[in-house]
Parts: sequence; structure tokens; C-alpha cells
Amino acid sequence: MSLPLLRRYRPELPTSARAACEVLEDVGIEVKRLQDVPEGEVLTVELLANRGDHHCYLGLARELGGRFEAPTGLPPLAPLDDAVTPPPAVGTDTCLAFGVARCDLADADPARLPEEWASALGLNDEHTGLLGVDAGNVTGRELGQPVHVYDADLLAGPPRVRLSAEGETVVLLDSDEPVRLPAGLTVVADDEGVVAVAGVMGTRRAAVTRTTRRLLVESALFDPVAVRRAARALGRQTAAATRFERGADPTLVRAGAARTVALLDAWGALAADGPRTWSEAVCPLDARLAPREIPLDLDALDTYYATDFDPAAVERRLTCLGFTVRKAEEADTAGAGRDGVGGAGAGTTTAAQGRALRIGVPGHRLWDVFNPECLYEEIGRMWSFDSFPAVLPEAGGGAAPTARQRVRNALEQVLVGYGFFEVITDGFYSRTAHERLGVSEDSPLTRHVELRNAIDRNFSLLKNNALLQALDIADYNQRRSLTLGKYFEFTHLFEAVGADDHRELPVLWGMLWGEETYGAWQRGGQGFDFWYLKAVLEELAHACGTRFAFRRTAEDPSPLAELMHPTRFVHLYVDGRRVGLCGEVHPSVTANWKLRTDRVLYFEVDWTALLTERGPDGTEQPDELPEHPLLRRDVAFHLPVGLTADEVRVELEAASPLELAWVRVTDLYESGEVRAHTFELAFQNDNTVSAEQVNHAVTAVTSHVLDTFRERGVYQR
Repeated sequence: MSLPLLRRYRPELPTSARAACEVLEDVGIEVKRLQDVPEGEVLTVELLANRGDHHCYLGLARELGGRFEAPTGLPPLAPLDDAVTPPPAVGTDTCLAFGVARCDLADADPARLPEEWASALGLNDEHTGLLGVDAGNVTGRELGQPVHVYDADLLAGPPRVRLSAEGETVVLLDSDEPVRLPAGLTVVADDEGVVAVAGVMGTRRAAVTRTTRRLLVESALFDPVAVRRAARALGRQTAAATRFERGADPTLVRAGAARTVALLDAWGALAADGPRTWSEAVCPLDARLAPREIPLDLDALDTYYATDFDPAAVERRLTCLGFTVRKAEEADTAGAGRDGVGGAGAGTTTAAQGRALRIGVPGHRLWDVFNPECLYEEIGRMWSFDSFPAVLPEAGGGAAPTARQRVRNALEQVLVGYGFFEVITDGFYSRTAHERLGVSEDSPLTRHVELRNAIDRNFSLLKNNALLQALDIADYNQRRSLTLGKYFEFTHLFEAVGADDHRELPVLWGMLWGEETYGAWQRGGQGFDFWYLKAVLEELAHACGTRFAFRRTAEDPSPLAELMHPTRFVHLYVDGRRVGLCGEVHPSVTANWKLRTDRVLYFEVDWTALLTERGPDGTEQPDELPEHPLLRRDVAFHLPVGLTADEVRVELEAASPLELAWVRVTDLYESGEVRAHTFELAFQNDNTVSAEQVNHAVTAVTSHVLDTFRERGVYQR
């Protein structure tokens, strides 16, 4: 950029080029290089990534104006009459605003581009030597509003904006060869075909030449995502695309065309009796362009920066940045306090003191300013961050872990105790990778939430299951000669709902395969099976103060059910609601990964279903330690295969004549055909319970269990 040209818009800049660079950097415009050339100093600057309004001289001048408390107005605009010709048409919601101005060049064209602008455009390779095109480029560099200029005599009918059709080709301005357009790009067309790829580049068919006399100046606002998609499809990153991708200013659409006409007029290039008209299309309404106000509490601002701001100075500087500022009414301020801005109960007092403001967001900031913190940043840059005191923020004693944090910590401790490793996987995968699962055509797993504008089209699907990536991890580790895999992840899955919505699901998944090698010197490695996985899940639920119900049912199956072994998996239920599944992955699925293991065990559960009042997540205050210790007794039973410890525990609790604090399995002994479970019974103690009463209770519950399960082979050990 030309520093002398910037000084025309911001004469308050220091006379020293070095000092001017320091001011630019202090407001967030990083100067990468300063060069002194015959035309004057030239700056190479790095702009903020999300700010399209910075890509012009007026935008940078406005940023500096906030520091100098100097407003920045628009340059002169040409008055444009309403056109009598048919208006342009818009047939896609990717076009947010669209209009065209018409004017004629003088037959004998003595005009030339002013030298200062010829040099400025040359810095970015935008000087074409065609006055109509250069006027549009000057408008883009000056206002930040891209415009495109056509030869009106080469257009067949009024322009219209639509989506490209399959098979359409164009010859772009920078090429001599036809380019095939993907279907669905936003384009500008006439009755004979495409004349421009909207927001990116025009075509040669309607291009301005040295013989052009009638101009049509297009000024528009296109959806940022649509422009980015088109630029990537064409492999061209133009100045217009760079601005549109970051969001252009809806208030500059007409001004852009009017400024282009005004420049041509000022340079003496327009025919005296030629038209100077404007015609604008009716576009679909877009909520992103709706006027927006943000509450700003000056007390909260003072606390944020640990300094006292002058309210009048805040108003002046925000106004110079283009924001509108008004005092908040008491009702507005009270509402802002309820929403968390400025603190509860502060509304009326703050309003009475004039410390609550309503900040209107200007058109050029609709795309990046949404909340009070955005305004804090603007104010900080205008005052200079270095001017604020270096103090630590006030901090209290901290907060107790939330319910979700306590449950997650409990689950992690159990899994890590069993030897699982935590992994992190991508939130996306490709359609090709998903096909390896081999799901049926009508499976819910074939429906995805897909990014419309993914940087890498190979990773455009948000994952709707974690099994695919779990198998990838198994494959990765087996190819590195590992014979054991135990890993888990807390992640989110995305379920498509309807045609344009989705549901985000918090999930804990885990996978294990191979042989447990711990203790192998005694009896060799032991392979994992469904019962091992079931024990892990039971302990997970127990750590959270709840229980899983394991059911094999054909009603309301999980989307993953078809990928599991039909007789070696079950669904998981908590309080009657299906929350996941566990079991063995179907061999036909693991075969697609060529895994060298007999069984691959997998579980997937909505871990938030384990939030209970009894577990570590409870919101109630923990009870104080009891005055008298619990009275504990152990009893051991041989349980045959097919009888679960949970069934026995239920009977122990039901038959006890004394109040129990808990019944837990504390030991499992297996040798040959013997499976002995040791249960710990903890009786409540108010210092009136005698040892004889406890012994009698243990005898009673033991007799009850033996009477209930004797026929199934239970006996006491």
C-alpha cells in the first residue's frame, strides 16, 4: 500500500514513516516491510484474517481514525438516477445484494488514470490500462467494495444471478482456454450464458476493451462461503474473492457503483449526455445482515482492563470506528443485567449513572462483532494494549468440579485402572473411509452432516460413529507389531436430523483386542471376551453410583447394531433408556481392516446418562463422616456360569433385617469349576446395633440366597 495515498485519507498520521508504522502496528495492522521508492514510501502490511474491511485505504484510515478520534467519511459519490431498463434478477440465496450502474465513456477519450492511483494499483498487479476497469479497481482498493465492469454492448439482456449448471464452460479473464464450471457455483449470466463467476472473476465474453464505450458497473454482496467455494473450484484467489470471503459491507453496494462513476466523471472520461443510472435486484432476506445492537457496560469494561475509561472518549472512538452509540434505557439495561452483562442487580444504578450503552454494529462489522467482548477488543486497540496496567485479574477461591467433570474423572480413573489408553481422533472422515464399514443402504449411518465448504473435501463428513476410527487405531497398532489394544475416547458424534439440522451426541467409546499379558509368566495370556468387557462397564457404572441394564432386543436398535456380532452384543440401558451398546464387532467388519485377532470388543455409551445423585456428579453436599463406623461382614458364594453377581446382590439387599449402606463384590476366585464371589455387607451403625444382631442378619441373608438359588448350583464357601 502507498503511505502517501493513505495520508490523504488520514492526514493525522505522523510525518515520520517509522512513526506511522508504529501507529499502524499499535492498532493491529502489522507492517512487514517499509520501502522508499521514487513514488513515495510503500508499506507491505499483514491484515487481520477475519476482517474484509481492512483490505482498502478507507478501512485502514477508519481504524486509525478511532485512535485519533477523527471520523472517516465516504469520498464523493455520483448521483445515480433510477433506471428505466429491466432490473437485474437474483435466483439464488447466495446473492445477498446485487445492482448495476450504467454510464457511457466519451467518444474521444483523453482521460488517463491519475499517476498516484496507477502506482497504487501497480503495487498489487491491478493496473490494466483500461480506464473503466481501473476505475472499478480503484473503488475496490479505496472503499473495499468490489465492483466488476462489463462492456454493456456485449451483454444479451439484463444480468441475473443464478447457480451454474452441469457442463457450463467459460473463458476467464486471465485465460485463453475454456474452464469447466462445477455445478452449483454462483454466477452472473445473461441470456446467452455466464459472464462472471460471482465474487471471483469475469469472463472474456463481456470484458471491457479499448473500444468499449458503454459500461455496466456491477456492485454486489455475495455469501462468503459461496465465494470461497468458487475461488477454490477455479484455483483463483482474486482481490474481490479475498474481500467477499470475509464478508462485505451491505451499505456499500450502491456506493461502490456510485464511486466508480464519480471517479470516471472526475477524470473527465464520461460522455456529457450519457446515462448515469442505477438498478437493483430484489434479493432474499438474510438474517446475518439485520441491524444489531450490543450492550456495553462501562463498569465491566473498567474491570476488564483494570483502568477507568472516560465514557465520552469511549463514545467518540467507537463512533469514529463507525459504530453508533446511545444511552441504554433502564429496561434495556435491566435486561442486559439478566443476560449476564454487567452483573445482576446492576441495571438501574448503571443506567442512572450513564454507564450502560447500546452499541449499533456498522455494516462493515456485521460479520465479526457479536458480543461485548468484541467491543472490548476494539476499545483496547484504540487505547493501545500497552497503555493498560499489568495486573492479574481478581480471582476467587475457585469452584468445585461440575457434575459432568466429576463423572468424567470417575470414568477415566476406572478405564486407566484397567490399562486403557486415552486417544484423540478427528471429528471428520471421508466418505470413502466410511464405506469400509459396509453398512446397508438404508442404515442411519449413511446419513451425515456434511461441511458445505470444507478446506479438504476428503474430510468433509462429521462423524456419526466412532467405530470406524477405533478400527483404524487397531490397524495402526497391529501393523507396528503390538499384540494388545485397550483405548478409549470422550468425543462427540453428529446425527443428521431432517434435511438441514443435526444433533450433537456426547459419547464415551472404548475398544480392546488381543491378549491380556499381565501375569503371563504364570498361565499365559488370556484373550478378552464379552464378559471381560461387561465387567469393565459394570465398574464404570458403579463408580458413578448407578447400574447398566444389559439387554438383547430387536426393538429400537442402535445404528451400530448391524456391525456387531449378532449373538455377542447387547444394548446398554440406564433407567429404561437405551444409552449405548457393547460387545464383539462382527468378523466381516474387522476383516475389512485385516486385523490379526480373534475378537475385537467395542462399547459406545452416552456417558452423560450416568449423571446421578448417588454418584460423584451429585449436586447435593456430601454427607459428613458418620459418628460410628459401619459394621462390615464378608460372605462368599460359589456362583455357576449364567448367574450374575448382580442378581445375588439384589437378594442380599432385599433380605437384610438391618439397614445396609451397601453390598459390594470385593473378590473373585476362579479355579477349575469354582467361581467364588466375596460380597462385603456394610450395615448402618447408630451405636445400638450389637454384634449378635449383625451376625443374625448375615445368617438370614445367607440362608435367603441359598434357598433362592440352591437349585441353580449356588453354595456357600
